[in-house]
Amino acid sequence: WKEPKYSRQERKKRVVEHMTCMSASGIYVPPLIIFPRKNIKAELLNVTPPGTISACHPSGWIQMDIFTRWVKHFISHVKPSTSEPIILILDGHYSHTRNLDVIELGRKYGIIIICFPPPPHSTHKLQPLDVSFMGPFKHYYSLEIEN
Repeated sequence: WKEPKYSRQERKKRVVEHMTCMSASGIYVPPLIIFPRKNIKAELLNVTPPGTISACHPSGWIQMDIFTRWVKHFISHVKPSTSEPIILILDGHYSHTRNLDVIELGRKYGIIIICFPPPPHSTHKLQPLDVSFMGPFKHYYSLEIEN
């Protein structure tokens, strides 16, 4: 019998950030998953939904260039136009509020961008995807990663 080199409890938990979008009518844009590493391994995407895009950053957090890439991905799925504009509601993260490339994309493609800092303890009211969609997604994705 050999003792394992480490147990599950001892492993350092690594955060995987994601950007997901769904309309009130249920139209779903495949997510962007940001891995906390310098390079992506193809097998990390084996358990993701079809159409998922990925990015890497040592911190694992979204950056302006990664968010700009996601907005282009969003545009390719939603197909907004200045004749039929859409509203994109975002939180007040700096990659959303200070990103001139995204503002220009919004103007060009008819995306009305609304950024707001949510009031304390209101995420469950203002972001129902956190409860109805992202909670189960996080749970089952974590199970797949552990296996």
